[in-house]
Amino acid sequence: MRFSKPTLMGGIIGFIMGVLFLVISLFQFDQSETNARDVALVSLLVGIPFSVLIGLGLGWLWGKLFGVNSL
Repeated sequence: MRFSKPTLMGGIIGFIMGVLFLVISLFQFDQSETNARDVALVSLLVGIPFSVLIGLGLGWLWGKLFGVNSL
């Protein structure tokens, strides 16, 4: 499958945001309820893929609205 430039940029931004949310969640989790391993595992298996999918979708929408050569 071939992605346009805006779609790839959206996916990359989504990945960066997912990693950023992982780091933030590792600083803010409740130690009496869970541990860092579980927080990191859920962030890696759920948070980052959803962030990438959202970024891909927004990048695709950007490409449809403004053209594939808009970036």
